[in-house]
Amino acid sequence: MQIQNQGSFTRGSQLYAHKFRMFGQGTKNSVIVGLVCAIGWLLWRMYQHLSLVSVYYLVIERYVQLKLAIGRHFYPLSKIGIEFYHFEKKDFVYSSAKEYIYHFWHVMPYGSSITSFWHWCIYSALLELSAVFIIGVLVTTIFFIQRGKQIIGVAKIRGGDLVETKVLALILRKVKMASNIVISGLPLVKDSETQHILLTGTTGSGKTNMLNELLPQIRKQNDRAIIFDLTGSFVDRFFDGKTDILLNPFEENTENWLPWNDCQEDFEFDALASAFIDGEGFSDKYWEEAAQKVLSEALNKQKDSKDLTALLNILTKVSLTEFCKYFEGTSAAGLVSKEGEKGTASVRATLINKIARLKYLKDGGKFSIKYWINNGQGWLFITAPPNQRDTLRPLVSAWIDIAIKGLMERSPEAINQKMWFILDELPALQKISSLKRGLAEGRKYGGCFVAGIQNIFQIEEIYGHAGALSLLDMFNTRFLFKVGDSRTAEYASKTLGEKEISETKESLSYGADSMRDGVNINTIEHTKPLVMPTEILSLPTRTCYVKLAGNYPITRLSMKSQI
Repeated sequence: MQIQNQGSFTRGSQLYAHKFRMFGQGTKNSVIVGLVCAIGWLLWRMYQHLSLVSVYYLVIERYVQLKLAIGRHFYPLSKIGIEFYHFEKKDFVYSSAKEYIYHFWHVMPYGSSITSFWHWCIYSALLELSAVFIIGVLVTTIFFIQRGKQIIGVAKIRGGDLVETKVLALILRKVKMASNIVISGLPLVKDSETQHILLTGTTGSGKTNMLNELLPQIRKQNDRAIIFDLTGSFVDRFFDGKTDILLNPFEENTENWLPWNDCQEDFEFDALASAFIDGEGFSDKYWEEAAQKVLSEALNKQKDSKDLTALLNILTKVSLTEFCKYFEGTSAAGLVSKEGEKGTASVRATLINKIARLKYLKDGGKFSIKYWINNGQGWLFITAPPNQRDTLRPLVSAWIDIAIKGLMERSPEAINQKMWFILDELPALQKISSLKRGLAEGRKYGGCFVAGIQNIFQIEEIYGHAGALSLLDMFNTRFLFKVGDSRTAEYASKTLGEKEISETKESLSYGADSMRDGVNINTIEHTKPLVMPTEILSLPTRTCYVKLAGNYPITRLSMKSQI
């Protein structure tokens, strides 16, 4: 036998021998308890049938019987008797043997009790004592098993809880904190919609399916909504031509928008220029800022005429001399001049590249996003199908930015009606400067943001590491679907929370001498996540972990297909 196999054999045999010895000791303890119960039952039955007085008279009766058995050979039966203490008469009395025996069994009540007990011993004692013994052994065994389970196990000290969806829904309804918005049987926390909702999950994990369940409930509540639709599926499913508005310059039934419909102040033009010239592709920040300033000044100069054709002509077609002359007397004059022809050409080239999408807008457009937010009805659908996405990305980002600012300019009458921002794929947009403020302050104006991301990297690429974490922390309700990378899974796991537990474990020791065999029980306190990152990585489609706003347990939620 190899040394390794020999060691395994020794270990296995020693441990099993020790287990059997301990099992024998446990069985012995159960049997002892069973015997104690049986003896106790016997004593109880004796107490029911007998008394000390009856035992006293029985002892005398036995003694009298002995005297008769011996004395009849030497004396007449009438001469055989006994003097004893009579409890009823409270004195010593004399009685013949035959008279005492007759009175004991037929006159005094003590004989009948002795007879009753004797009958019980013959006909019932064995059955009753056996039953009591077996019950005692079984109860003791069950107690030992349960106690063993309690000792070796895990106990929560503090931290979060993971419960079934039905239990969490019951908790919310019991404390009257269940919202009218219900996702697959789980209500949101009442009034938590304005604390925003984040959907995290890889492609095809179930984010859009959840939105398909959410949107009809928003419509039913007569809430307003701005929906960023990447594929057109939301338009196909939920667009109502009677009340809703579509915003996409490539669609025939779109509303026509121009920058001046929502921008009249210098800072508004600066923000719009930042949305169009987002910094992508710039190695030097100077060219980005210069192009933004020139575009802002050009928009400002055209705010009275609102002539988009003239704006594009000046920025992209006129000669360099005319281009520089147009900005004379403005804050952009130092950035574009004939003396710095090379720099001016670079700024203009940047402008031509970045504002090309403005040519798809139409002159004469009257639609104002801010006006619609304050005075309109229904929903606003902003679409950007895959073949148009790169072209529309700056424009859509600008529209969302304007909409968020318009939210914070709502009239007091409009604040009571919720305004939902449905951003299915937030990273598909450029950096939106007002988003952080909208998340932080939007609840005062009835703003409810629902954003979807696939992973942490996407949002960090746009907002930076600290900016992304700060942004995501403002979403208080989380739906965490399957993700495709370990870092996002770890982030999701930490988001769901941890718990501190006390874990009791059993260890065995053994040796050649049986005195060395033993069991050690150790208790260790440590922290563990409520949900492991690997569990999030392996979630089925349309299944997610949910963390609601407030101090509530988390749950694993399975959703039905809404297609």
